[in-house]
Amino acid sequence: MDIVKRTIRDIKSLKIQGASNVRKKAIEALLVSSLNCKITNEKEFRQTFLKNSRELANARPTEPELRTAIRIIKKSISEKNLSVKEMQERINEAVTKYDSNRKIAMEQMTNYGAKLIKPKSTILTICHSSTVVKMLIKAKCKIKKVYCCETRPLYQGRITAKKLSDAGINVTLIVDNAASTVMKECNYFFSGADSILADGDVINKIGTNQISSICKKYDVLHYVVASTHKFEPETFFGKDEIIEQRETKEVIDVKDKNYSKKIKVINPAFDRSDSKQIEGIICEKGIFTPTQLTTMLFNKLELNKRNKAFLKL
Repeated sequence: MDIVKRTIRDIKSLKIQGASNVRKKAIEALLVSSLNCKITNEKEFRQTFLKNSRELANARPTEPELRTAIRIIKKSISEKNLSVKEMQERINEAVTKYDSNRKIAMEQMTNYGAKLIKPKSTILTICHSSTVVKMLIKAKCKIKKVYCCETRPLYQGRITAKKLSDAGINVTLIVDNAASTVMKECNYFFSGADSILADGDVINKIGTNQISSICKKYDVLHYVVASTHKFEPETFFGKDEIIEQRETKEVIDVKDKNYSKKIKVINPAFDRSDSKQIEGIICEKGIFTPTQLTTMLFNKLELNKRNKAFLKL
């Protein structure tokens, strides 16, 4: 199995999970497959690159950060009449530059977020966001406690709890439905994001919206920690971000005594949190309200002068 097919398999099975890790591994696969490609015909090489790009981008439907990265790398070989060697060199350079910029962005996000957190704070998190984890570790001297929702059915919250605990932070793992029982202790709810939409709404792991919806009742501030590459410009042109539906077996095993084919199982991977519930989005540009951020990105990308064709992968 080649690296592209193997990476797609691992993304779909959640062996690779978390938007940043999905993007990282998919781009690595695209780079390796391009550099190791034996095709010498320029047209065929470009076609193979674009095919691999589309298949990786479609491995998970709710990953605009990956789509943004692929668009940037694709642009590096948009010039016509390039030789295969020249395209390979440009792809390599684009990936190297992109990775360097992402590391800088990660540092900027964690700095902004760490400065935001007040001393002796108690924090609630959900799922596993590598950005949220790094931010909390940077701010650990100001953190009293972190509650981690376990995030059923695949328990990604356990990953967050382990990483924070290993860093010396006081962590309590809770079942998802216990979130409201600890919120009266919390100052902040930090989540990642898989997608930021045109209206400022945020797509993230299932359960995020339920917690976000009751944050104001408990005077808890919901901040989203995510790079601007999570923004999906296609939503300005009417595209809906797809909510991935996962397999029944993640919820109940067919061998379970309570399993029945007559029972329908809904297993959405994500949900949508209203921008009005979100205090701010912490990104590499700073901290903005959702609408401030999407307006800034709309202007930066000059979407009023474009059509959705320029976003095609």
